Amino acid sequence: MITEPFQGLAASFSATVGMPGYHNVMVPHPIASKDEAQLRKLAEQVADSVAAQLVPAG
Repeated sequence: MITEPFQGLAASFSATVGMPGYHNVMVPHPIASKDEAQLRKLAEQVADSVAAQLVPAG
């Protein structure tokens, strides 16, 4: 899971380590300034996408 400004860095790094096209879940930047309620809401919004990355389809 990454924030939007880091998508290019993540893509570059994944290619460098031999995993081009590595999947990630992107969330809006910044997250450090969000309070607990805002982070919970964000987590709820991306939970299905995160789970899909962790559990093989099928």
